[in-house]
Amino acid sequence: MNRFRVTLQSVFTLKYRVDPAWSALAISVWLATVGNAALWWKLSHLPDVNGARGWGLVAALGVAVAALAFGLQALLAGRVSSKVLGCVLLLVTAPATYFMISYGIVVDATMIKNTLQTDIKEAADLMSVGLTTTVLLIGLLPCGWLILRQHTAARWGQRIIRNALYALLGVVIAAVCIFAIKGDFATLMRNHTQLRYLITPFNVLYGAGRLAVGEAKPKPFASLGAASIAGVSKGASAVAAPVPVLILVVGETARADHFSLNGYARPTNPLLATEAVISYTNAKSCGTNTADSVPCMFSHLGRAAFFDRSANYDNALDVLARAGYSLLWLDNNSGCKGVCARIPTVDLSTAKDPAHCTADGCFDGVMGVNLAQRVQSMQKEKPTSAGIVIVMHQLGSHGPAYYKRSPSNSKPFTPECTTNVLQNCDAASIVNAYDNSIAYTDQFLAGIVAQLKTLPANFAPSMLYMSDHGESLGEGGTYLHGLPYAIAPEAQKHVPLIMWFSPAAQQQRGLRSDCMKTQTSAAVSHDFLFHSLLSWGRVQNAAYKAQLDWFKPCL
Repeated sequence: MNRFRVTLQSVFTLKYRVDPAWSALAISVWLATVGNAALWWKLSHLPDVNGARGWGLVAALGVAVAALAFGLQALLAGRVSSKVLGCVLLLVTAPATYFMISYGIVVDATMIKNTLQTDIKEAADLMSVGLTTTVLLIGLLPCGWLILRQHTAARWGQRIIRNALYALLGVVIAAVCIFAIKGDFATLMRNHTQLRYLITPFNVLYGAGRLAVGEAKPKPFASLGAASIAGVSKGASAVAAPVPVLILVVGETARADHFSLNGYARPTNPLLATEAVISYTNAKSCGTNTADSVPCMFSHLGRAAFFDRSANYDNALDVLARAGYSLLWLDNNSGCKGVCARIPTVDLSTAKDPAHCTADGCFDGVMGVNLAQRVQSMQKEKPTSAGIVIVMHQLGSHGPAYYKRSPSNSKPFTPECTTNVLQNCDAASIVNAYDNSIAYTDQFLAGIVAQLKTLPANFAPSMLYMSDHGESLGEGGTYLHGLPYAIAPEAQKHVPLIMWFSPAAQQQRGLRSDCMKTQTSAAVSHDFLFHSLLSWGRVQNAAYKAQLDWFKPCL
């Protein structure tokens, strides 16, 4: 007992030298308890966990997590390597714990990918006193303690054998714990899939590993083949009179059930309601985050095949360009995720426009400045083009700083939540800030329609708006987006789809808007976008599928 007391004292003080394995054990206990606060909080609120049996399950799971963390660290236990690995585990656990507790998110490969693709402005919106405090307490302080530890040295051969035995011991203890609760554990994980993404730091390590393996094997590029305009013979001019124009707006973080066009009680679309728009009420996204949804929605593969593809292919914009259309991508977000790699692109997120930009970035209206003139200039630059397609990638309703997504003079709903720490706001003020961003999107889209109406008679303009994914606003303790698709709530997958066609466009395409209005409750998704864009452009390509063309029933 005295020897154990001395050993324990040496672990938690800096006075004595200690075997690196003891430091690894201390860090493992810290990770399994404080570092998994999100997991224990979630479990404490589940009806499955009650009584002695339920808490026995929690205790066994906690020991298993600690044992696995110890086994992992033991593999590299050395005077310096223990400190490096321990600090890495602590510093990935701390922010993950904060975001999982604060916003109800989980951590998987997709969330890590989305995080890595976040730009500085988006990252700044996530910074808070709570995040800083959590990283300090859970990550930096124990890391500092670990760095200051004095570790004993050992010969390499002796250390390797000892580390292997320690690692084996950790795995055996974890296996015994899981075996003891295997029935209840299997049921728990089957009924509450999200729990597996809360076990820290293994959720981060597993997600990063999957992402690294996927990125380490670049996929070959494959072309979808020839593309041509229906009715235009090879070598002939593809110029139509009037010139077809499509403004395709890729929304950000907009959920369909907060659009009054779709029956939402609040007037979030007062301007579009005065236009002859067509709003689909049952549209679903391809993913729950931008990194997944934007490439997927422009792909011909559809959600079922996109994430398991063996090659990268042309997207809808590439096919339109090959058919003879002039294209342009305008971005007010964190990039096009590869979709615009082969077409002209303009980043307006850092524009110096005092009418639309502040120190926090630019409002989406910056993309609509002089739109009608831009369209006419593109036509003059390439008069033989088949038509013009301009894609606008919105900042939209990106959270958690929803209040920054609408100008001060465009806030019909008050009071707003004016912080990025959403859990510090009441539900009504969060919804107000979010709805103001939707109302500003309404203003932005109506402004596009107004400019398209000013184009000369030799243009046939259309507008199409579809969001990349939706958003959770605190329902069930979940905020933001990015949950794995299988467990994500409808709010993160149900997206708005709005169209507007000028009389000239309807006549040119033979599109019956009265028919389209009867289709608005049809089940559609991002899977339809590729094929519908080709249909709008009368583009013939082998990848086109008529059953995924939302225009087809009304042509």
